[in-house]
Amino acid sequence: MERLLAPAGGLFIGMAAAITYAFIALTVTTLDRFRPGSTSKDDTQNELKILLFALALMGLSLAAGGATELVATIAGGFKGGGDAIKHILAPIVVGAGVLAAILLAFLPRTNSGTARGPEAIALLTVGLYFGGSAIFGAYELINGLVMSAAWAETSSGLATLVVHGAIAILAINRLGAVAGWTAPVRPPPPQYPPQGGGYPPQGGGGYPPQGGGYPPQGGGGYPPQGGGYPPQGGGYPPQGGGYPPQGGGGYPPR
Repeated sequence: MERLLAPAGGLFIGMAAAITYAFIALTVTTLDRFRPGSTSKDDTQNELKILLFALALMGLSLAAGGATELVATIAGGFKGGGDAIKHILAPIVVGAGVLAAILLAFLPRTNSGTARGPEAIALLTVGLYFGGSAIFGAYELINGLVMSAAWAETSSGLATLVVHGAIAILAINRLGAVAGWTAPVRPPPPQYPPQGGGYPPQGGGGYPPQGGGYPPQGGGGYPPQGGGYPPQGGGYPPQGGGYPPQGGGGYPPR
């Protein structure tokens, strides 16, 4: 595993990945041109984009090899001192520089934003290789912890898991964006009636409040005292008024 983490190992892996990618991409896009309605049929920049993505794979592999060895050195307690760190800087700087130049300077001049076949195959290659390497790193880490192996061996698995796992996640997310995947929509939670909402609240909602819906005492639907019904001495003939008073009026006096 340590030979795979070395910068030279990253360069050789990058060359192998680039050559494999270029062969597969050329084969797939060539066959796709015979399909009716093919997007790569009239793409005159197809081979150029495959070359650029192949060089980007070489730069990525070189930088990933240096970054993995750097994390392993840090996790292992800086064995080798400053010389080990200086030995790692060259592949990181060169690999990151190549990758940045391809992605920022050359690819924007092509039609890679509309014809994304070579990019999709490159992302597939990156996700497959680095994802599988991250799984192997996780296995090496867990196996070293369980078997109580030396931390120098276990730290290499940790470094591979961290660096290669991060690259694989980025490649998967980018490939998903190119493919147009969407996030799953969660169903809305059931709507339970909130307190004071589904049922009429006490004292002010479905049921008339006290002193509101029903006629209030003393002045509303029912005649208040002294209002709707004739007051004493009012609606009915008052004494000495409606009925002929005694001694004078309706009946002749005796």
